[in-house]
Amino acid sequence: MSGFDEEAERERLREKYEQDQEKRASTQRMSELLLKGATMTNSHCDTCGDPIFRHDGQEFCPTCQATDGKGAAAQEATADPDPAPTAAGTEADADATPAPEATTPDRRASPESGDDASDGQGRAPAAESDTTLSPPPSSRSAAAPLDDARASLSRTLLRYAQAAEETDDPRRAQEFLAAAREAAATLSALER
Repeated sequence: MSGFDEEAERERLREKYEQDQEKRASTQRMSELLLKGATMTNSHCDTCGDPIFRHDGQEFCPTCQATDGKGAAAQEATADPDPAPTAAGTEADADATPAPEATTPDRRASPESGDDASDGQGRAPAAESDTTLSPPPSSRSAAAPLDDARASLSRTLLRYAQAAEETDDPRRAQEFLAAAREAAATLSALER
């Protein structure tokens, strides 16, 4: 009758679902990073093409764990001698920020003492105190409202872009994309 191969179609749909699942996991990691205060930069990873994130002065790719050239060798050297805390903390692996934790032995000791639940949410304030060699706290606090606005707009942009990608209704996809475009325009205006 017809050339429809039911088994081939099942296999094609299985592969598509697996690819979509990988995209969702990657998108979820990026969303968690944005919620934890990381900033999505305008550059992309040379290895996998995903956006590069900046958190506590370090730039990294959340998907393939590649770090930017600034201080990457020093942070890898401190991360290698004691891999157990970063391997044990699944949040550290999921959000791709093991390097900031690895550079501060005191920071690692406190989550092991039973403070794991607040580790994911309390990471940004604790990390600020660890980076005293960075800009002084006064300039950091002055930029905090702008950073909060950027982070919020980035989350909004990501949320609407994901919703547009996941919907099957073209009209809703257009609405989501329009909202994402508006958030991107606002973010762009904020950057100027």
